[in-house]
Amino acid sequence: MSESKYSIAKVGVFIVIAQIFVFSLASYYLESEIACLSLIPIVCFSFIFGELRGLIFATVVGLCFSPLWIDFNDDGSAWWIFRTFSYGLVALSVGFLSRTLKYYTLFEKEIRFTDIFMELPNKHALCKKLTDMSKAQKSGNFALVVVMISNSKTLAETFGNEVLKSIFNQFKDRCLEFAKKMSFDVEVYSLNSDKMAFFFIENKENALDERGKFESNLISIAKKNFLHDGFFVHGDCHLGLYRFSDFLETNDGELPLSYAEEAVDIAIKQMQDLVIYGPSNFSQKSKYPKASDILGEIDLAIRSRWMFLVYQPKIDMATGKISSVEALIRWNHPVKGFVPPGLFIPQAEQSTLIENITDFVIRQAILQLKLWQRSGINVNIAINISTYNLLQPNFVNKVLYLLSENKLPPESLEIEITEGTLIADFQHVLDGLKRFHDARIKIALDDFGTGYSSLQYLQKLPIDYLKIDQSFIRNLGTGKESKEIVKAIVDLAHSINVKTIAEGIETMADYEYLNNINCDMGQGFFMSKPLASNAFVSWYSENNGVYRCK
Repeated sequence: MSESKYSIAKVGVFIVIAQIFVFSLASYYLESEIACLSLIPIVCFSFIFGELRGLIFATVVGLCFSPLWIDFNDDGSAWWIFRTFSYGLVALSVGFLSRTLKYYTLFEKEIRFTDIFMELPNKHALCKKLTDMSKAQKSGNFALVVVMISNSKTLAETFGNEVLKSIFNQFKDRCLEFAKKMSFDVEVYSLNSDKMAFFFIENKENALDERGKFESNLISIAKKNFLHDGFFVHGDCHLGLYRFSDFLETNDGELPLSYAEEAVDIAIKQMQDLVIYGPSNFSQKSKYPKASDILGEIDLAIRSRWMFLVYQPKIDMATGKISSVEALIRWNHPVKGFVPPGLFIPQAEQSTLIENITDFVIRQAILQLKLWQRSGINVNIAINISTYNLLQPNFVNKVLYLLSENKLPPESLEIEITEGTLIADFQHVLDGLKRFHDARIKIALDDFGTGYSSLQYLQKLPIDYLKIDQSFIRNLGTGKESKEIVKAIVDLAHSINVKTIAEGIETMADYEYLNNINCDMGQGFFMSKPLASNAFVSWYSENNGVYRCK
């Protein structure tokens, strides 16, 4: 018998003894007022043990007191029946009230410690777990992994919030299956709508010491596509990992969670699959300023030329011709060092600052294109634009004017727009894209395959290229699924007379596979990393304008 049940049993015995004492007093003094005191033990017993047991206890008490009530009253036979019935009614009422209060308490506790939507323990539950283990001075090998979906907004707007629940449930099932194969337990917690935590606890010596295997399996789980309503859905899952062996080292039960969350923040900002929290990562994170600290310096960075463009070549895979480059923005802060685009571009897109950045990129790219063409380097140049740009009434006119002013043909410029931005205001975006298309400016739909919004609108869009997201290209060597998805995208694009661009090519095997399935263009570190303008001229000249796969 557990300690709590034993304590409750002792209380029950005490109540029975109290009831016997009341009965003894009533029998000795033959006073009905004393007999009424029996209601107190009945109420206590019913409150603790519930209405059914309370009813039985009250009935027994009423029957035991019946001889006394016959002596107390002339019509004693009717009186003891009434008293017994009254005792039973009190027992039922008190027992029902007790059960209602217990259910309410349990429900309140469940609400506090449970994510109702995900049907999982929530952040409060995880913090309580960690705090309790810290107070108990638990030791062993532990790993806390926080998983966050960076494209959750796009997925939710396309499929509804249920898609996030579906993705996390599949991620949870994969982790539970993975845990069975290795010697550790795992507990799953929902932190919010786009973030979950997995608490791995060693149950066998050296279980979590196989670090390479442990981490590679987590990354493999995160990279696999998810199935939702018959569609393969790509979730941009980023992982933050914190390992620890002794809660005493943290001095605070909630610190492991804060460390894992800091690690996942770094993973998202640096676009990494997994980041392990440690002193090196902490110092690395500290050198990157917060977005709120640098947004006010964007205009200064543009004027001071702290921002500049680099250019990554695109290769015609059938001929090897270096036909185009993508202009990518970089920011080298004189004090804070390199500022990753992922740190300031998303925040700038939420404000008018993105207009200043895009204007800088367009002007620099067109000027560079003009200089290259004068030098005999005939390549197109691609720039990335956002929904905000297309919603500006004079944006298309400005781009066309700059091309005309520099005497450049419109077809030498390519516009890349991400798939997710189509959701914001499709009709206005479509109008802007049609104007670009009518002016013979090439249009590429970037990150295709991650948002799935374009599947609904694909036939309406005046696009020239589908740019296959690099997450699919990175996975070509890991399984058949990614190869089939990429081939399906290529076939789909060709069936509607649209060309394909594969970005993120990093190996010879990826290049050859894409070439074999007739992907039109390729881009990636295997051919060339992003280059400064002078470095691109040298690289282009060395290859005589034609890339040969080595």
